[in-house]
Amino acid sequence: MTSKRGFSSEKAAREARRRLLEQMERGEIRHTRETFGAYWERWLSGRRAYLEAGTWQAYESDGRLRLLPVLGDVELGCLGLEQVREAMDRWIDAMEAEELAPKTVNNTLGTLVVCLNTALEDGADREQPRDEAEAPAADAHRAPVSPSARDYLDSCSAVYRPLAEVLVGSGLRISEALALRIADVELEPTGGVIMIYRSRKQESVGSTKSDRFRAVEIGPGLATVVRDHIARRGEMTNTDSRDALLFPMPVRIAKSDQGRWDGRGDGEAVDRNTVSRDWHKDALQDAGLRDMPLHALRHTAAAAWLAAGNSLMYVQRQLGHADIRTTERYYGHLERHVLAAGAVATEDVIRRTTRSA
Repeated sequence: MTSKRGFSSEKAAREARRRLLEQMERGEIRHTRETFGAYWERWLSGRRAYLEAGTWQAYESDGRLRLLPVLGDVELGCLGLEQVREAMDRWIDAMEAEELAPKTVNNTLGTLVVCLNTALEDGADREQPRDEAEAPAADAHRAPVSPSARDYLDSCSAVYRPLAEVLVGSGLRISEALALRIADVELEPTGGVIMIYRSRKQESVGSTKSDRFRAVEIGPGLATVVRDHIARRGEMTNTDSRDALLFPMPVRIAKSDQGRWDGRGDGEAVDRNTVSRDWHKDALQDAGLRDMPLHALRHTAAAAWLAAGNSLMYVQRQLGHADIRTTERYYGHLERHVLAAGAVATEDVIRRTTRSA
């Protein structure tokens, strides 16, 4: 990096590396197998005497509720940008689910930076130089890496596959998908529309995140998947009510099946924890993909729409963002890649046309 918090030249970078190696040889910087969680406890305890009570309590809360659950077991010497960005993925997922406020995410990131910078001052050797510890702040709102859609879907169980297809193909939040009713789906041979009127909260159904309904366009392939799912659902439940849930919890027949035992909630909605902690994790493992939040499927849909040449405004409407600036924050970097590819393709067409003339 040369434009922000980086080295001004290659020579400056080599000089910094030389000084770092000399410090290591003198024992001023030591490699450690200590985990972030263990260092955090020491750091937090040592800072108590120097901080106001409110500040210390804020640090303690950031660590206990958000940092330690995702980074506590990571060795301090292996903690780099990749691990921090994975943590950010989870916090952004919680933010989209209205479980965390954006300010809370930013405050947590700031707490992490302060802690890691102190670790560097203490001489703990890490993979990233000190200035790079702050780098995630610049990408805090960038969408996390999405899974390979085809590998993921092919690894889904038969029970989970229709729901997973909808999440990947429509970009719905899991809370919105689990609140869908059959009447909310309008299917045609050329595709269809999914109407989003509500979302499922912890134990109830409420309004959508922005308190507005929206229409999500789907293609013919996903329309066929949904149509087949509705037909199978009718055969299993002996009901054709348009007000019935599109994705009820399946009934378990054998111990190895997924769902509830007969008589224990047949027709009730699927629990989102069952989807994210069990079905989603199993699909990732079977597909050989790294761990990532269920919300990453929403990013997969957005990336696919942009790769197909759709505009950010189209993505905004499909995802239900109230402000185009939110869409730009998450996916603007993907659109720029598409536009750059379009510019290259345009020049290629111009050159071919010129030669033929």
